[in-house]
Amino acid sequence: MSERSEPVDRHGASREARGGMSVLEERYRWWLRLLPAYYRAEREEEMVSAFLEGAQPGGAGHDDQRPRFLEIASVAALALRLRLGGPGSPPRSYLWGEAVRRAALLGLVFWTMIGCVFAGQAVLTYAIPADALPGGVMGIGDPGSPDRVRLVLADLTPLLWAAGLGALVRGRPRVAAAAAAAALVVPHVLVPPPLSGWESAVRWACSVLPAVITVLALALGFHRDAPPPGLPVRRALRLLALPVAVGLLLSLVVGVLGATTRAGTAPAPVLMQAWMWVDIPGLACLSLLALTVWCVAVGGAVRRPGPTALAGAILAAPAVVARAGTLSPDTTGVTGFVATLQLAVLLVSGITLFVIGIRALRATDDAGALGGQAR
Repeated sequence: MSERSEPVDRHGASREARGGMSVLEERYRWWLRLLPAYYRAEREEEMVSAFLEGAQPGGAGHDDQRPRFLEIASVAALALRLRLGGPGSPPRSYLWGEAVRRAALLGLVFWTMIGCVFAGQAVLTYAIPADALPGGVMGIGDPGSPDRVRLVLADLTPLLWAAGLGALVRGRPRVAAAAAAAALVVPHVLVPPPLSGWESAVRWACSVLPAVITVLALALGFHRDAPPPGLPVRRALRLLALPVAVGLLLSLVVGVLGATTRAGTAPAPVLMQAWMWVDIPGLACLSLLALTVWCVAVGGAVRRPGPTALAGAILAAPAVVARAGTLSPDTTGVTGFVATLQLAVLLVSGITLFVIGIRALRATDDAGALGGQAR
């Protein structure tokens, strides 16, 4: 009678050749590579044992099984929480965590400004007498009609970004994330984007990506190990008042541009350039340029602007995509020149911020290595 052979997996390797591990154990260990090395060194064996104890053996033991989806999701969530660390985490993880949290904060400041621009424009637009504008030009619906109500709500809902910023600086990140998600989704539900094909769908996706990144940064950065920036009331009010004031001022600028455009009192190329600097990608370009100048100005202290610079780099990437999404092969003249200039500014700003952030990361690693040698 022949000796019973060792179990063989689908790649032809026996359990003995795999060091006595079952296929399921190998798969668990593969997914655990998502975790930082220091955490795996301390907890990997314990986690593998717990996973294997909870697994139900099949016909071939653990050799015909895969990790369950919820187990994989829990490992991925833990990996994100560890790599975006809070106070007490390793320096590199803490710096990345601070970068994501500052990206969320800066994103909320920016979108609060944009929300106030929309709200200010709604007040200006709907306060104009009906006979002052050509019929149907603004698409604002008849007074008292359901369309008018829907459009007004769509223009005022972005004020929820301000509610999210206020909640975050007062130490309520979950409320902030919910408000930001509503500010992102509800306007598109009230006024669905005109998607006539795959090209328009791609352009719309590019345009909403910066706001999506802000909401994701809120959800991922402010986990249970990362306390939110609960500021004193006065500082919180100042931080909230700044983007609100700038947004309302910009809404007046947009109103003046609109009146000038309708009156035709300025050359079309000049008006086109002005409009492209007060749309969302244009304002993102100016904001990131200002952030880059600030980070370069304080760059003498290498670590000081590090998390903020990385946050700016995180926000610059979707801004580049949003501006690039407005370009097409037939974009020429003033529009093409300004869009290309803004794209170049965004790219240079993003690269500069990324380099400053990487320098801070390297400084953090060097400081950690020196501290380890000292111990």
